[in-house]
Amino acid sequence: MAKRRSSAERAVREAAKRNPKAFFTAVIVILVIALIAAACWYFLVYKNRDEQSPGGDDSQNGGGTTVGDGNQTEIVSADLSIHFIAPAVKASGDCSLIKVGDTEVLIDAGPNKENTAEILDYLETYCTDNVLEYVIATHSDSDHISGFVGSSSGGKRNGIFYSDYRIETLIQFDRHKDNTALYRDYCEAVDQIREQGTQVYTGLQCWNSQDGAQRTYYLDDAQTVSMNILYNYFYDHDSDDNNNYSVCMLLSQELDGNTTNHYLFTGDLEKEGEEHLVEYNELPHVVLYKAGHHGSKTSSNDVLLKEITPEYVVVCCCAGYNQYGAAEENVFPTQAFCDRISAYTDKVYVTIMWDEDNNGFRDMNGDIVFYYGKGESETEKTLKLWCSNNMTVLKDTDWFRQNRTWGGE
Repeated sequence: MAKRRSSAERAVREAAKRNPKAFFTAVIVILVIALIAAACWYFLVYKNRDEQSPGGDDSQNGGGTTVGDGNQTEIVSADLSIHFIAPAVKASGDCSLIKVGDTEVLIDAGPNKENTAEILDYLETYCTDNVLEYVIATHSDSDHISGFVGSSSGGKRNGIFYSDYRIETLIQFDRHKDNTALYRDYCEAVDQIREQGTQVYTGLQCWNSQDGAQRTYYLDDAQTVSMNILYNYFYDHDSDDNNNYSVCMLLSQELDGNTTNHYLFTGDLEKEGEEHLVEYNELPHVVLYKAGHHGSKTSSNDVLLKEITPEYVVVCCCAGYNQYGAAEENVFPTQAFCDRISAYTDKVYVTIMWDEDNNGFRDMNGDIVFYYGKGESETEKTLKLWCSNNMTVLKDTDWFRQNRTWGGE
């Protein structure tokens, strides 16, 4: 039995017979209007929802910056390289090197005096002119400044400030809490390099462009790579926590007129310091963030993370090593840190780890180097990552699976 058509269907068929050209024109117009409405609905609803989530759809895949697998042989000739030097001792501490052409910036020299020789060996490979144009001592904790002083033997010290490296500019912390023997030795070493011609400034002097210091230092002749000293509220205010006195720096690399990569270093800045950092500075989205205070539960807070939405994160610590006899919740990198950072990226790398089997330590990722250099063609350049041990992200390591959880998993 034939299916009976509705009155509406019959009317449509009659209209098509009477004036087919007008009928099909009307159909096309209706389809176009429907497509436009659907597109508007998508952008207003789904697109807006994606943009409002932390990190957008890229929060778990490294964001919008493509970082290729690197090769150690390319690093020396790279336009820009950022090195996180793995210590050769069982301890957490910071030591980072930035290299732009023949210009080097050394940030901190931890974690202890016994690691000084390792830092000097590393510098031999990348600072071949024996000149460190800039050194930043973020704050006075031993796991950041010990290598500047080094160990004493036969009345001589082997620290970086006593080495053959000439230091042109030192940028250091404005305040400190404890008058330790190491701090006094550090001040003595600073006096020595000052006498040798080093310009010594504090973070606040740089921010104020005062006494010869600058807020922004260009690291290349073309002025495409800049080292920007940020304002930290605790440069000129007291804090109960020495970590909050950290010198904070934003490294910016202009790739073209529309694209700039940013890399953030905050020393051991804690939550209150991070809140003020966001309050007083216009912080951009960053490709790379050196996690504050070795991945502690008191740093890398949401107030900062939601502002910088980091794509890649490096933690300078000995993962799992309870160095100070702390509660498990305070062992680096902490679960609280992992919970917060997981909302933005899973591209997290760690220098070394505690090895319980032989009561020692070993590399996790080892030396971690981000560098900008040649791509697949002679004219193309790209950001790459090389690690001396492996390229495994933190959440995929055996240590992590046994000791931490990721994103509520």
